[in-house]
Amino acid sequence: MKIAVLSDIHANHLALEACLDRAKELGAQGYAFLGDHVTDFPYPKKTMELLYICNDSFPCWFIRGNREDYLLGHRYNADDGWSYCSQSGSLLYTFEELDGSDLRFFEDMPVGMEIKPDGLPPFSICHATMSDNRRLFYPNSEEIGDIIKEQATELMVCGHTHGYFVYDNGNKRIINAGAVTRNRASMLILTSDGGKWQAEHYIVDYDVEAAIQEFTESGLIEKANGWVRGIIATLRGMGDMDLEIVNLVGKLCEERHLPFNDESLWQEAAEKLGI
Repeated sequence: MKIAVLSDIHANHLALEACLDRAKELGAQGYAFLGDHVTDFPYPKKTMELLYICNDSFPCWFIRGNREDYLLGHRYNADDGWSYCSQSGSLLYTFEELDGSDLRFFEDMPVGMEIKPDGLPPFSICHATMSDNRRLFYPNSEEIGDIIKEQATELMVCGHTHGYFVYDNGNKRIINAGAVTRNRASMLILTSDGGKWQAEHYIVDYDVEAAIQEFTESGLIEKANGWVRGIIATLRGMGDMDLEIVNLVGKLCEERHLPFNDESLWQEAAEKLGI
């Protein structure tokens, strides 16, 4: 059996469509989606439609990421301070574009689960860890040894940090599938004929400039300007500018004793980073 594993789409429907096409070419018979399906990119409904079509056509497994939790939290607490600004504008835009059926779809998703295909070894999927969809860890993290000991299956596949890696302690493996949403989309194909799952990592190209253009067409660049400028710079290969701008705004907040949603800090950070 071949299972395609995709994580951290972040509503980049053009990258998702390219990955689904590539997975079909490779003979995928099932699809696992590891969370952060939406937020950040425009037109989240286009991503949801692709997910629904895939779910209707193949065996699919869906995990709830931290971004889905943010949206569900806002559903029950609309007074959380979200507004159209660089800090939360992308989240608010996504929430307003989706409807109740999309949110219920997210609500039914687990944080982690085991996939148990008939006659094949089980494996685990999650967004970050099996019990925490916000936990950050990397191959060189001290806690990775404890995380791998806790997993019940030989293989666990995760996402969240947007970087592909393989960690193998000789008995168990953790594979990070990378992120669909980057300027070159990342995905896995897992294959088993009854024995241990074999993982192949694929990089998939898509029309990045078309994705960038949609930020202007949709108006999202005006609703979350500093954050979107970071995403666009990342897509254009300038490094992880989405993370860089967040870190720089955090430093400016501490220096100026201003709140994180102060728009002037985001604009200053964007200018300093040249994005």
